[in-house]
Amino acid sequence: MYLYKPCDLEKRISEAYQQNGIIYPSQLDEEYIARKFDIFLVESKFGSFAEYCDDLKIVALHHDLDSLKRREVFFHEIGHLFLHVGDQSKMTESFRFFQESQAKRFTLFAAIPYHMLTYIDFSKKRDFIIYEMQEMFRVPPKICESRLVYIENKVLSKKLEAACL
Repeated sequence: MYLYKPCDLEKRISEAYQQNGIIYPSQLDEEYIARKFDIFLVESKFGSFAEYCDDLKIVALHHDLDSLKRREVFFHEIGHLFLHVGDQSKMTESFRFFQESQAKRFTLFAAIPYHMLTYIDFSKKRDFIIYEMQEMFRVPPKICESRLVYIENKVLSKKLEAACL
């Protein structure tokens, strides 16, 4: 892992977590994070969304989500709160797509934060790493797979860069 260098967004998320006392994977709980970041968390019959109402930050999660999907959607929605402003329904399709891709990337870093990567044994086989990540961070396997691919690509890039010097 010494070759892995986090991007600025990863650093910002980890710093925000640590400043709010979120140090361990067991603390990555929707209600706990919502309290720490002054987010009003509610159940919804009308889908999931995030919005600002004056100074109030709201995340609504659809009531039918299973626990793993609920957590993924929670991180996605807080990504919108932390990264974006404005009403997506009034934006162009390409800008909405851009914001959605940013929120998906945020999800990876918020669900499996940089400062908690030390809890993962990266010396194991890939399938075990993904399983371990899923158990530890309680997110869907595709989130774990995407996060691992991101890490692997960054490490590979660093190795290639070092080989070219």
